[in-house]
Amino acid sequence: MVISSNSCLSFIGLLLCLWSRTASSLNLEDPNVCSHWESYSVTVQESYPHPFDQIYYTSCTDILNWFKCTRHRISYRTAYRHGEKTMYRRKSQCCPGFYESREMCVPHCADKCVHGRCIAPNTCQCEPGWGGTNCSSACDGDHWGPHCSSRCQCKNGALCNPITGACHCAAGFRGWRCEDRCEQGTYGNDCRQRCQCQNGATCDHVTGECRCPPGYTGAFCEDLCPPGKHGPQCERRCPCQNGGTCHHVTGECSCPPGWLAEGDYILKCTKGPHWKT
Repeated sequence: MVISSNSCLSFIGLLLCLWSRTASSLNLEDPNVCSHWESYSVTVQESYPHPFDQIYYTSCTDILNWFKCTRHRISYRTAYRHGEKTMYRRKSQCCPGFYESREMCVPHCADKCVHGRCIAPNTCQCEPGWGGTNCSSACDGDHWGPHCSSRCQCKNGALCNPITGACHCAAGFRGWRCEDRCEQGTYGNDCRQRCQCQNGATCDHVTGECRCPPGYTGAFCEDLCPPGKHGPQCERRCPCQNGGTCHHVTGECSCPPGWLAEGDYILKCTKGPHWKT
């Protein structure tokens, strides 16, 4: 709506003129809109009392003029002239650090928020899993969440989700923070694999490798120690003599017929009293 200056003559016209000059597309309730009043001049036509010389006649003793004398006096009549009138208008604009977008003042960030949004002048709010002044840096392995402000609680080499903070356990561990080993009999990723160990052997919670008890050997501890060996990892040599065999666990000798076992722990076989050649 355009209103010329000359149309602002009446009171209503002045109000309309003022309204037309102060109207703004911005929402004045927006806290990011800054306003101030400024003055400006308009040309108006105004009335004023204009003086003039008014001639009138009065009775007098002037015989030559038929007893009528001419008199002068200053009178005023309404005249019009152009003048300057000072007006005031409210000027609204976005506050410093903001710019207009769809009748709203939105914050401006000099560096684009790569993985986030601009919430205040030059201030980014990062998405979970991202940090840095412009949200361009991924969280390191020890932090998660918006601006990577939360510290991960994962243990035993677990990976921390940069968005949720959830722990992804390394092989052989379980629990909310991966603080517990796999239960006995299970191993591997998420503890889903079943151990194949036999004869009371224990299973490594990470690899599933069997740790054999004394007297057993093999990938799954399925075999006895070979003849002449006994004990942990079948590393001990049997001392039994004269055809005696040793227990695969304790190394205790079992003598053949006609031989007697002697000794406290590791026994040797000697000839019995009834032995014949």
